[in-house]
Amino acid sequence: MLYNFLISLVDQFSALNVFRYLTFRTGLSVMTSMTIVFIIGGPFIKFIQSHKITGPIREDGPIDHIVKKVGTPTMGGVLILIGILFGTLLWADLKNPYIWVLLMVATSFGLLGAFDDYLKIKHRNSRGISSGLKIIFQIILSSIAIYLLMKFGDSEHLKNLYLPFSFRFIFYSICSFYNRWIFECR
Repeated sequence: MLYNFLISLVDQFSALNVFRYLTFRTGLSVMTSMTIVFIIGGPFIKFIQSHKITGPIREDGPIDHIVKKVGTPTMGGVLILIGILFGTLLWADLKNPYIWVLLMVATSFGLLGAFDDYLKIKHRNSRGISSGLKIIFQIILSSIAIYLLMKFGDSEHLKNLYLPFSFRFIFYSICSFYNRWIFECR
């Protein structure tokens, strides 16, 4: 939001040209996220502790771990997610489709984790969502993200799967898989 506003003022104030640099905005985003987390973190943790929103501890762990974990508040990922969302929404170029896919992935995976924590608190056990169901949801969310990237992204590199740390340059065409099963690549 602030990015688009400040860039529109570059013609009047040349010093604002610094906001065109991605590294500068990244630093501002990190500082904004950290500040938001520091400001709301204390009250958020006190609220969770006062309402006894603590996650159950697995009984099969070491005894000293169980003793240390008793009373530890849960749902801390929500705090991190709020910081990421504020920093990104303030300083990112919101016309970029990659930013929206990033926000969708971070938010959906964060909500999946929050729902898992909610089930642990509600049922007072450490099971939450089963691991198989979590993997299925993560595959579905990842597939949606891949679809959105391939639909709205403009890079040819999005259509290849690159394997890092290989002895030679190896990549596979993702389009050959997706053309057969899901959708047509451009």
